[in-house]
Amino acid sequence: CARQVNPREDYDGEARSSLSFVRGRALTDSSTSQFTRFVEVGRIALINYGPDSGKLCTIIDIVDSNKCLVDGPVNLTGVMRQIIPFKRIALTDLKVKVPKNARQKVLTEAWEKKNIAAKWENTAWAKKLGAKKKRASLTDSERFQLMVARKQKAKLVNEKLEMIKAGTLVPKPKPTKEVAAAEPEPAADEPAAAAGGDY
Repeated sequence: CARQVNPREDYDGEARSSLSFVRGRALTDSSTSQFTRFVEVGRIALINYGPDSGKLCTIIDIVDSNKCLVDGPVNLTGVMRQIIPFKRIALTDLKVKVPKNARQKVLTEAWEKKNIAAKWENTAWAKKLGAKKKRASLTDSERFQLMVARKQKAKLVNEKLEMIKAGTLVPKPKPTKEVAAAEPEPAADEPAAAAGGDY
């Protein structure tokens, strides 16, 4: 009879390479899955809980169906090599090609080759986290000024919308490239007409 695969058992190297883990579930065929981010060696993840919350790390090994071994590298992200549960990390779209249990030097070279830090900063996810962190660091006075500015902006926008609905304000259409190219430019060598007519 067919052997039942226990998802909690520690898979050997061959079985690990043939299976993709997604939140503790082993998928035998990743091509039929709706997921695009898998827990695999080389996957970049964001730690969302604990003392290293908000830092990036790299998965370098899979311990079991609930935990994995991650490393920063520490010289780039500040995350030391440790075992962390899957529920404390969020997978990103970034990935580096490194061997299992890669050393710091190999991991650092892979990060610099793929320019992971710059790619992460350009993502909408990182920008949103940066804006959230900036808002949290505002003082009471700065938060008050921001609130007033938002109210003023909303008031102006609503006034313009009411004028457009009433027909008293017609929005200017944006000129297209074709229209701008079709308009003839005035000749530079034409003499200007006299204001009082001919003498």
